[in-house]
Amino acid sequence: MKQKFDYKTYAKDHPDLVTYFGGENEELLRDHYIRHGHQELRGVPEAQIFIALEGAILSDAGHIYLAGWCDRRIFSELTFSVRIGYVTYDFGVISPCWYHREDVSGVLGDYDKPSGYMALLKIPDDDFLVSPSVSFFVNGVLLREEPVTRFLSVDKFLNESLGAVATLADRPAGTTVEHALQLGTAFGEVWQSFLDRLSFVQIYENKRKKECRQSIIITLYRNFDMMIVQLSELADFLTTHDAEVVIVGNDIVAPDELVAKVTAFCQIHDISIRIFLCSGNSGFSAGNNYGANVALGETLIFMNPDIFPPEGDAKQAVDFLSSDPGDALHGALMYYGDGTLMHSGMYSVRDLAFDAKSGESCSLLRVEHFGKGLSHRVDDSAEVLKTAIAGIEQEVLLVSAALWKVSKSKFEAIGGLSTDYIFAYYEDADFCLRWRELGGEIVLDTTSRWIHMEGVGKVMPPAVRSFMWLNRAFYSQRFENSPLVVNTSKDLHLL
Repeated sequence: MKQKFDYKTYAKDHPDLVTYFGGENEELLRDHYIRHGHQELRGVPEAQIFIALEGAILSDAGHIYLAGWCDRRIFSELTFSVRIGYVTYDFGVISPCWYHREDVSGVLGDYDKPSGYMALLKIPDDDFLVSPSVSFFVNGVLLREEPVTRFLSVDKFLNESLGAVATLADRPAGTTVEHALQLGTAFGEVWQSFLDRLSFVQIYENKRKKECRQSIIITLYRNFDMMIVQLSELADFLTTHDAEVVIVGNDIVAPDELVAKVTAFCQIHDISIRIFLCSGNSGFSAGNNYGANVALGETLIFMNPDIFPPEGDAKQAVDFLSSDPGDALHGALMYYGDGTLMHSGMYSVRDLAFDAKSGESCSLLRVEHFGKGLSHRVDDSAEVLKTAIAGIEQEVLLVSAALWKVSKSKFEAIGGLSTDYIFAYYEDADFCLRWRELGGEIVLDTTSRWIHMEGVGKVMPPAVRSFMWLNRAFYSQRFENSPLVVNTSKDLHLL
């Protein structure tokens, strides 16, 4: 087969290149076309048929989320620039997260290269100027023009962009690990930017102590439906022991109502309690870390707002709350509302995740619970319980932060809960693995049983599914080689 390059026509269609090369130089024009020209699409009136920008979200701090598709046989790389008002920000060649889209492949006919893209970008703070008129250019093509644009606050941007990537979070885990790691880095930067903007303020105090033995730390998110019921269950302990309650409220809907209810409660039960509000949703780690920082107790008891002692069995709860943890991290047995087992300790499992299309595989970690829902009930006898928990392997035991007991000095020495995890999930397993890697002891108190009214069967919003997906990938990368993580084959035995 012979190949001939029509440099005469190419020169006629591109007079600027003729000028640049100093004439119709066949060799130079052909070299330019092979390296660059076949992708420039100059003279093609409808370049948009090969590339699209379907979604764009902007924050008032200069964050940009982009999503769309392109024919990568035409465009082997993407460049991006955005004009905001009269200022153009040119990012040059970007490295988006590419993923397969069957709807696009069916039209383009390219089933080999992933055609969908997502990207998170950031305009430097010193360069960013907000203006309502925004135009988006991809590979030099104007793909979107908005005369009036809404710039979102960082927290709103974070939630909306997380929701937008749920299409990847919902796919089989092995096919999106690399996507999660790539997007996780960018989302992590947005998350830290959001955390840096938050502040905490004290809004209530009753019977404050200068110091005490135990501090119960309860971090709330938006609602406080079970707050008074929980305080009522703890009231006998709080009024007879040298203890306090520290409540940290994240994004509370009606803080005045919370204060009113707690104030009325303290008229009946004169307990030591303080309430702090966060200016947004700091997530599980940052909220509890703040509570630990302001706590006065020698012992920290982290407790979810939906944890209760079983009805008529308060003594074993008081024993757990009042005993000294020593140098260990303590957890307790937790049960669903129907009495079946939820947590008798946790462990981390290493699965082999794979992507058949690419022929690649990698390790992906998950957190499991010993005998979840299987082995016994909250009201079973001590003998039944002894048999049920015999299979718990202390060597890999972790405990859920839904109920923790630990000395404040030890908690602070390890650096508290990691705030690298967006909002929630995997941070308690992370803490336990770091704790054990530093030689710390973990104890599951099998004499202490608690009801955990955790929501079951609820549909998770897209943003929640996304940050769980991102957090899992980050956790997997951080502890991939930990000797405390078991393989899948052993997981079946431990369950």
